[in-house]
Amino acid sequence: MCEDSRALLDELFGKERNVIASKRKNDAHYWNDDVCKNILVSKCFNDLWKHTKYDHEGECNKRHDQFFINEFNSDRSLKKQQREKKYIEEAIAYIQDKLKEVDKILTKHEEQVEQSSKLQVADRPKEIQDRLDNMERQINLLTDQSEKMGEQGKIEESERLIMEADNLKKAREDVLLAYEGTNNPFKTYKICEVCGARQSLYETENKVKTHLDGRIHQGFSTIRVELQKLQVRRLVLEKILEEEARKQEFKEDIAKDKEQEREKQKEKKEKERSRSRENSREKSKKKSSKKKKDKDKERSKSRKHNKKHHKH
Repeated sequence: MCEDSRALLDELFGKERNVIASKRKNDAHYWNDDVCKNILVSKCFNDLWKHTKYDHEGECNKRHDQFFINEFNSDRSLKKQQREKKYIEEAIAYIQDKLKEVDKILTKHEEQVEQSSKLQVADRPKEIQDRLDNMERQINLLTDQSEKMGEQGKIEESERLIMEADNLKKAREDVLLAYEGTNNPFKTYKICEVCGARQSLYETENKVKTHLDGRIHQGFSTIRVELQKLQVRRLVLEKILEEEARKQEFKEDIAKDKEQEREKQKEKKEKERSRSRENSREKSKKKSSKKKKDKDKERSKSRKHNKKHHKH
């Protein structure tokens, strides 16, 4: 068997797959320290930013065998659910730390863009700025008129005005693009809310696609989705574990009540035995007292008889 095939079988069925059950060590389990816990509850995050500026951890040196994933998924024990909650909390903490990192960059870029926008408006040629402001006023006017037509039930007229406003917006963007192209110092930027990257408002379709398909954007997009899934699963597990805790508490209360009842019964029996012993001692005492009285009577009678006999 070649090494690749052996490694694949080890991953799928474990390294002890050919060992007789009675001789297996059974020490390879998903909860061992050498197993990647992220892949059990989500996915291994280390490869998401490989060879990018966010690749701080490097390649994951934990095991990712399908064997452990299958063992984890097939485990229905309460202990597994407790472990799963712990693994999820660790994964959530990792994601949140990663998002804090990109949030700092996002805030920095937003501040830069805001400052840049102020400079652009201040430094833009007057005739261009006047033209843009005039177009903006026309867009707002058409939008207001469209809303009024809609309120009056004039749907076709409302839609026509909205179309005019949209066309004017496109024309305004074309004016900006003509005077603030990719090589113009006044070019306008936007910030990607997923990965924090700064982008031009006038990027070509290919550049936008390249950004969206890029490893950094895809990585942060993935962990944002995974974060939501993990948070939902954590809530489910919390409810399950709370319910199990209530059941366990109920069982303990029942057991405690039974134990208290046993103690009461034991105490009751002990009192009954004590009373029985006391009664027995009392009876024995009375019996002994009666025997003594009987003996005393017998002795007294015997003395009287002896005296009478002596006189004769």
